Amino acid sequence: MFLRVVCFISLFVFTSCASSKIEISKVVGNFNVTKTFIPNSQNVKMIGRSFFEENLLWLIYSGTGCEFYINAHRLDIVFAGDDVTKNNPNEIENPARVIVLVNGQRYLDELIFQEEQVFTIFNEEKIIEGVVQVIKISEAIYSSVGIKSLATDVDGIIYPTEERQVKMEFIGDSITCGYGIDDEFFFHNFSTSTEDVTKTYAFKTANRLNADYSFVCLSGWGIISGYTNNSIKNAEFVLPKYYEKMGFSYNSMLSEYPQQMNWNFNNFCPDIIVINLGTNDFSYCKKDAERLVEFENAYIEFLRKIRKLNPNAYILCTIEIMGDDLFENIQNAVTKFLLESNDEKIGTFCFESASLMDGLAADFHPTERTNEKAANALIKKIESLGLLQKN
Repeated sequence: MFLRVVCFISLFVFTSCASSKIEISKVVGNFNVTKTFIPNSQNVKMIGRSFFEENLLWLIYSGTGCEFYINAHRLDIVFAGDDVTKNNPNEIENPARVIVLVNGQRYLDELIFQEEQVFTIFNEEKIIEGVVQVIKISEAIYSSVGIKSLATDVDGIIYPTEERQVKMEFIGDSITCGYGIDDEFFFHNFSTSTEDVTKTYAFKTANRLNADYSFVCLSGWGIISGYTNNSIKNAEFVLPKYYEKMGFSYNSMLSEYPQQMNWNFNNFCPDIIVINLGTNDFSYCKKDAERLVEFENAYIEFLRKIRKLNPNAYILCTIEIMGDDLFENIQNAVTKFLLESNDEKIGTFCFESASLMDGLAADFHPTERTNEKAANALIKKIESLGLLQKN
């Protein structure tokens, strides 16, 4: 029998596979850096709810980043830490984790401990040509990171990749964040060093469908309550409250926190929105009839908000992997929403339960193998709905 648990985030116990401080890269290659590019819309395509401010491209949510074509012998990237790296760089427990992919291959995987860190991604005699992706693979709550500049040899060329035909938004909790996915010891707790959103069902689905994506996900959060182990409502950790914001973090970038900044929905208009919330709510709702009605009503209200802000998107309401206890209530909410709105662009889908045969990651979270199966199932569902046939 599958061991049923709920998504949650441990606030007091952390594990880390990285040291508390990292030295700035000082790689010396054959080509000196002589050409600098600012990571703005003229030079890169922004991924997710990333935003450019005061000459920095800030990455907050899981999966935020930038993408660009390159033709160069050398590439250096300068990262900027958030306010914690400036004030207490040696006391950071959960720094931002970033990767750099060059033509799909991982060239860099690092934690950002310093106010400024410079990395040489490659420095080759042969010109490297293709697509570079810079992605923040850890979640928003504990740390953000900025991209300060990109630099190449004197003849280097950088320019934005094109927008893809399909755009997808994933709204979720720790499963969507990739909580503990690099740590297959279920008794271990949370650490940004073991998070990797690129190994989740969401990223795999978007990647295989060749879709641009945006993730809005926070570990332990829900619709009416975040995870609770005492049946007391955790009313602060509710994602609908911050859906219109740039993100949520305990640390600020420059002078503001992301939850103080509004997201411009014209910047990314999804064709498909996948909601995977409710697993944490069950820790509060249990089988209590009044709480279940409250959940359904709040879910309907969230659907109204999502539809208002994304008038053309198909909304797919999902749950499972770590528990499907509220799926019937999600179906009830969707049915009521349909009756009041006559909205034809909405449906439900239940993932299969994770299998112990595929292992368990930190805090009983799904492994990459489980996420791969979930991606396969979600892709089949999307294809069956004909959502990839754009007008």
